[in-house]
Amino acid sequence: MPKGRIPRMPLTRRAALIWTAAGVVHQCWQLGIVHAQTRRGPKGSARSKTEPPAVIVGAGAEDLPPAVADMRAAIQAAVETGNIAELKGAMDLNELKPEFGGPVGMDPIAHLTSLSADGSGKDVLDLLGRLLDGSWAAIPGGRDIENNRIYVWPHFAEVPIGALKPEEQSALVALLGAEQAMACIEAKRYRGWRLSIGADGVWHMFTRVNG
Repeated sequence: MPKGRIPRMPLTRRAALIWTAAGVVHQCWQLGIVHAQTRRGPKGSARSKTEPPAVIVGAGAEDLPPAVADMRAAIQAAVETGNIAELKGAMDLNELKPEFGGPVGMDPIAHLTSLSADGSGKDVLDLLGRLLDGSWAAIPGGRDIENNRIYVWPHFAEVPIGALKPEEQSALVALLGAEQAMACIEAKRYRGWRLSIGADGVWHMFTRVNG
């Protein structure tokens, strides 16, 4: 053999090494797919094992983001005055007025007052206060990492009514009254007032769910 020349490997051995290398590459490629599927979830979804649940239920202000807790406190302060016109202070914290379900262009205070049984708006304030004193549900509300939740009162509006625990059913009765609460349970959906505040503290709406 000429000096410095690398000896050639027998053909059968070279073929075996090539097939072995190809097998290793194929296995690595398969492992890469499995890893991607584990990370992304079924059908390519970007869900991870540590992703929080779609609906989070809580109560009070302790687990609320500070901006949400501040808006809740502003609404509660208006409720405590007994004067529905005081809600304007909380509304004015928004760049845009919350949605109240009234006719376009109608003053929101006038609209809420028109829904009052005695025309004073006190019963509407009382309901608003009971909503905010009860449990809330945090639901996905967008792609913004820091402000991707919307906080909804009562939590009944965002959970399966047919699966309520006995204590939750009692809370539903206390909020709506026995007749209306039983109608919700039979229909397996919440029917009543719903208030929502974004994670950034924006008061989105206070409207009645009739579906």
